[in-house]
Amino acid sequence: MAALTLSNIPSHINSFERLLVFAAQAVQSAANGATVSAVPGQGAQPECQVQIAVIADNTDRFVISAFIPLDRNALNSSTEKTWMAANDVTQSAPNAVFGSN
Repeated sequence: MAALTLSNIPSHINSFERLLVFAAQAVQSAANGATVSAVPGQGAQPECQVQIAVIADNTDRFVISAFIPLDRNALNSSTEKTWMAANDVTQSAPNAVFGSN
């Protein structure tokens, strides 16, 4: 993905949950329909997808799925944080709406 500029994260995002939805929607936008074969014998799945669902208790929820490539060497590093093992899904930038406050 295009480089992240922290100042582009909207200032009113005030929780990890909102940050997660924002980030997942930005990755979904940048992936632009890219798919991955995640389950043998099944159809391709979107690399990142944010959906809205009404679940069993009748509440609205975001449903987020992502297949983010990772670097196993970085994952097993004794000096890096786990999230630093994530590799880019694409070199494309997300829609411009994700770069403004």
